[in-house]
Amino acid sequence: MTLKNILLASAIVTFPAAGFASDWNGPYAGIAAGSAEIDTDEGAELDGDGNSLGIFAGYLFNLGGGLVSGIEVDYDETEYDIGDGAVEVDSTARIKGRLGTELGRGLVYGTLGFVSATSPELGDDTGYLVGIGYDFPITENIDLGAELLNHEFEDYNDSGIDVGVTTLKARIAFNF
Repeated sequence: MTLKNILLASAIVTFPAAGFASDWNGPYAGIAAGSAEIDTDEGAELDGDGNSLGIFAGYLFNLGGGLVSGIEVDYDETEYDIGDGAVEVDSTARIKGRLGTELGRGLVYGTLGFVSATSPELGDDTGYLVGIGYDFPITENIDLGAELLNHEFEDYNDSGIDVGVTTLKARIAFNF
């Protein structure tokens, strides 16, 4: 990840939350923007990067004692270029489980799930993801957050190439 992305994520996570609290229970939806670093086992000639803009929706369950679990789906339009533009990734979709705990005024969580990617050159494939995130309320119904995910595609579409994608996204969620 670039220094700019790391600083952006740090600023988002440390932004004061103006005294709002959340019970972290119920449905939510929002938008996210971020960037990605792409690494392959074929060397630097097939590495890449890019930006994304997407939507997400989910449901959180307050388990008590500060513990929260939930499920989330998201979809990103991506501009990922691999191998100096030889391969593009147009979109990704994910389904994730979330488990977290209150930290300060916010919620720190881990996530685990599945990802699907679409590439005009390589076709579609699925992989798995793991990650961490932090959300905090800025009003009674709006949360800001950041999420860092690591995606793994083993033998992408029977190409013999393993692909790893690390994404960092800023998120804004609207709670219903």
